[in-house]
Amino acid sequence: MLRRAFIYLRRLKKRNISLLLVMTLVLLLLMGGIAVYSGIQNSMEMLYQGLEGHFRVSSADPSCPIDDHFIREITDENSIVRYNATNEMYLSLPDMLLIPGRFYGSGSAEEHMTRFISNTRSSDYAYFISKRYELISGSHIADSDSGTAIISDNLANMNGYKVGDTFTAEIVESSLNLFEDTAKGKSYTFRISGIYINNYEQNVSADTAECNIEDNYIFIDNYTGKEIASYLQGNRKSVYSEGVQFFTASPRDIDKTIDKIKETMDLGAREIDTTNLVYERSEAPLQSMTLLTRIYLGIITFAGILILFGIMQIHLKARKKETAIFLSLGYKKSSIIMQHMAENLILYLLAWIIAVIFAYFAVTIFNSLFAGMSLHFAVGEACISGAIGLLVVILATLFSQLLVVRFSPRRILSTFS
Repeated sequence: MLRRAFIYLRRLKKRNISLLLVMTLVLLLLMGGIAVYSGIQNSMEMLYQGLEGHFRVSSADPSCPIDDHFIREITDENSIVRYNATNEMYLSLPDMLLIPGRFYGSGSAEEHMTRFISNTRSSDYAYFISKRYELISGSHIADSDSGTAIISDNLANMNGYKVGDTFTAEIVESSLNLFEDTAKGKSYTFRISGIYINNYEQNVSADTAECNIEDNYIFIDNYTGKEIASYLQGNRKSVYSEGVQFFTASPRDIDKTIDKIKETMDLGAREIDTTNLVYERSEAPLQSMTLLTRIYLGIITFAGILILFGIMQIHLKARKKETAIFLSLGYKKSSIIMQHMAENLILYLLAWIIAVIFAYFAVTIFNSLFAGMSLHFAVGEACISGAIGLLVVILATLFSQLLVVRFSPRRILSTFS
C-alpha cells in the first residue's frame, strides 16, 4: 500500500504539487489564526498579572455598618491583599478660597465648606485608579499618615499653595453634616502632601454647590478622617459611610473571594459591587478578538475540508480507470482507500513542515515590525495547527472516498472505449 502511494506521488508530480500547495495554504491560514489566538491569550495573562482585582462593600443600613471589625473579618480571607476604607465629611475652610458655587456671597456656613474624603490610601480611591484624577506633584496619602491632605491644582493655584504647606479645617454646624454638639469648634491642621489634576471636565453651573465642585474636593488620611467622622456621627468610631474597597492579587480571585465571604459571613444589608472598570475596559477588546479568532479558525477548518474535498474528488475522478483495474485485480476497496489516505498524509506531512518554517519566520518578522501586537508561534502552536490540519485532511479524504465505495469495475471500464 505504501509502495503504491510513493509510486503514485512520484508519477503525477504536477497534480500532487497542486494539492501540496493547497494543504500548505490551509495550514498557513490555520497557523496565522492560532498565532493570533495564542498572542491574545498571552496578552490576557499579562493583563491578569498587571492588574489587581477589587470589589467594594457598602451599606446604607445603620444596623449593618462598615466598620473596622467588619474589615478585619474580611481581610482574614487569604486572597485579600489590602483594603481602602473611605469616609466623606464636610468641613469649613476659614482661610482658604474655594472655587465659587451656589452659596458664594450668601454668608451661610456652606459658602466655606467642601467635601473631605478620607482614605486608607488615596492612590486606591476609585477616581485615581481610573485616572480621572491624577497626582501631578508630591505623594499619595499612605495608611500610616496623619494630618495629611491632597488638593487639586486649581485650588492650590487660587490659594498659592504648594506641597508642604498647611491649612486649617473646622467642624461647623450646617445642613451638610450629621452634627453633634461635641463636634462644634473642632479644628484640624493638614499638611499638603500632594496635588492632583482633574482629567474630567465637570459641568459646573450656578446651582452647583461648592462642596460638589470636584476641584474643591480634598483628600485626607484615614486616621484623621476617622476622628472627624466619630464626632460628626455621634462618637460611632470607625464607621465608613462610603464603604470599603478590598483588593485581590488578580481579577481572577474576585468571584471566588466573594463566594467565600458570602458563605462564611452574614452580610445583612451590605452590598457588594464588583465593577472593575480598568480591568473590564482592558479585557473587553481582547475577549472580542478571542471570539473573532475562534470564529475565524472554525471557518478556515470548515472551508479547508470543503476545498480539499473538492480537489480530491477531481483527482479521484481522473483515477477511475486506475481504481477499476485495482478492483478487477482483487484489491479490496479498503486497501485502495488506505493508499489514497497514505498519499494525502505524506503530502500533508511535507505541507506541515513547509508551513511551520514559513510561519515561524513570518511571525518573527511581524513581531519585530509591530511592537503593539505580539503574535506567538512555538512548538505548542505548531502541534495544535498540525492536529487541526490533520483532522481536516483525514475528513476530506474520507468524504472523497465515498466515490470509491460506489465504484464498480465493470461499470467504470465500460465507460472507456
